[in-house]
Amino acid sequence: MEFCTRIANQLMLKQIQNRFGKNVVSSPLSINAVLNMVVAGSTGHTLKHMLGFLGSKNVDEINSKSRKMMAVAAGGCGRSSEIVGNGPILTMVNGAWADRRFPLVSKYKEEVLKGIFKCETSNVDFVTKADQVVDEINSWANTASRGLIKEILQHGSIDPETILILANGLYFKGLWDADYKFDETRTEKRKFYLPDGRSVLVPFMTSCEDYYYGSFEGFKVLKIPYQSCQPNNFSMYFFLLDERDGLQNLIRKFDSDSGFLCREYFDLTEEKLDEFWIPKFKFSFDFDVLKVMDDMGESLYRIENPRDLSEMVQNSEKVQSFILKMF
Repeated sequence: MEFCTRIANQLMLKQIQNRFGKNVVSSPLSINAVLNMVVAGSTGHTLKHMLGFLGSKNVDEINSKSRKMMAVAAGGCGRSSEIVGNGPILTMVNGAWADRRFPLVSKYKEEVLKGIFKCETSNVDFVTKADQVVDEINSWANTASRGLIKEILQHGSIDPETILILANGLYFKGLWDADYKFDETRTEKRKFYLPDGRSVLVPFMTSCEDYYYGSFEGFKVLKIPYQSCQPNNFSMYFFLLDERDGLQNLIRKFDSDSGFLCREYFDLTEEKLDEFWIPKFKFSFDFDVLKVMDDMGESLYRIENPRDLSEMVQNSEKVQSFILKMF
């Protein structure tokens, strides 16, 4: 998981350096889930390489971490209902679509995909029915995201040589704890400063309650707990820079001291804040995970020995190499 958080950090660094003009969002947990699915079906040099950058000793350790990950996702209160009064909805769903020329290895399908990841699997025809598969995957994404993501693939986007598609959907819906809710009538438009120095007017929420807060070198942290049936289950954290152009340095700091694994940033105390404003945003973003990994020196675009995936798909020896894509 630490490596996948680094991917998210590197992504943000790259976008800042390129003066990217949009909000950025990524899910280290989803990246980790899909990479773990690949690792669990790998062997040879590919397995050794992937274990190295994920910081694990063997496949058993990867599978153990995956089981814990799925258990956390299954532990969200009220996950089967849109009523979130007693706690947040948290669901993680996984899907796999294998071309009929290269069906999934039975052991991998039953023990890994279904047994660990509770994964839906389908045999499809990428050669002559690619658009039909696109519709199926988009329907899956729409259901997994409760209608928030209606299209992740477009007609014509699947190459006829595609062998396998693995997908992860992570859904979270929660209400902030009643003690930390905001009065909508107090929301007002205020300036939000962009990396290039310009500012835009966005709605800001405010409150006069006590909040979990901490001040550190170069930035401040605010915590707002979510309403939950379990104590200290989920919270949202806001990081506020002391300098308007300090985001790049902050992300580098996270990389240098294990980033979000530094517990100091999360052990906060309740304080009364003199002035307190939080901007409201919408996020929509997509990116090439493997391109970011390549920039980090962890290239995984091509698997030269197709037998390295022989524990995942049948007939792997019939192709010269595997080209991987992950977004």
